[in-house]
Amino acid sequence: MKMKLVMALTALVMVTGCATSRSVVSVGAQGSYNNANPAEGVAVKIETVDARTFEMKPPTPDIPSLKDGAITNQATTSRAIGRKRNGYGRALGDILLPEGQTVAQVAGDAIEHGFRQSGYRVLKTGDAGYEQAISVSAKIKQYWAWVDIGFWALTLHSRAEVVLTSSLAGLESGLVVQSEAQKQSGAAFETDWQDIATKGLTELTSEIAKKLPRQTVAH
Repeated sequence: MKMKLVMALTALVMVTGCATSRSVVSVGAQGSYNNANPAEGVAVKIETVDARTFEMKPPTPDIPSLKDGAITNQATTSRAIGRKRNGYGRALGDILLPEGQTVAQVAGDAIEHGFRQSGYRVLKTGDAGYEQAISVSAKIKQYWAWVDIGFWALTLHSRAEVVLTSSLAGLESGLVVQSEAQKQSGAAFETDWQDIATKGLTELTSEIAKKLPRQTVAH
């Protein structure tokens, strides 16, 4: 029994050691992201908007919040991707993207790659044919990471929800795409938060590719 208590307290220390401070982690493109535009196919231009809702004291940890309560500070909320908790489930320090990187950008990359995997040509400003490309609105309703603390281990979660609206067939009324990733760990270090946040984006790409009306890709 003493051994179990020692292990539980050790896990608690590993969770709370730096839990009160704000951590900055980057999320990057995965190998599956490195897919070029198809040679042919419907051309789209995607506008991604961060439409998440933050709460001061949310009833559950999957709802975005900030330690200092600055939930109307867009400079901070645009970079916020998670919230730490101690062994009792109390919300503590924030998890933010680095300066210059936003949720709209990283989630936008994941969305674009989902379209490419489904055979669409995603064009950027300045690309040939950009003005004629079909517009797609991508609203990020959820992209958040949190931790559930068990007796022996932690489970990190990342959940995403995006609404895609366009004149494209199947998207006229808004196509809702949801994804979730999980990771079990003995502690929640910054590298663990980075892993789960990145995994969440990879899952979002995969789900978008599954749900979009597929285009024929030229070979």
